[in-house]
Amino acid sequence: MKTIEEIRAFFDRDRFACGLTGIYIEEASPGFSRLSLTIEDKHLNGSGHVMGGVYFTLADLAVAVAANQDFDNEISVAVNSQISFISSVSEGKIFAEAHIVKDGRKILFCEVKITDADGMLLATNSTTSYRIKK
Repeated sequence: MKTIEEIRAFFDRDRFACGLTGIYIEEASPGFSRLSLTIEDKHLNGSGHVMGGVYFTLADLAVAVAANQDFDNEISVAVNSQISFISSVSEGKIFAEAHIVKDGRKILFCEVKITDADGMLLATNSTTSYRIKK
């Protein structure tokens, strides 16, 4: 099992999600991840709320972290991803928790919940990924 430092170092190479947006990996264990993002002005859309693409990027990386902790041997890539926007925020910190609900030989299914610091549900995401041996 990889340490949280090894996982962070691997995903820090994702220059968009970790670099540009500032997403931080709080926790990671096989089949699970918890990520956070402190909202900044650059994350807001024209109406002053977090842009949908920010929620999607947070969910996408949460799935990647939950599904790809054996990155020396294999990698999972998304083949389908659906997000539902439920509520919005314009400040504070948001969190994504990803759980692998089915991990098959080649296909895995992951569910993500995005919440604010008070636990209010902001978005949900379902992703199907395909496992590739390196």
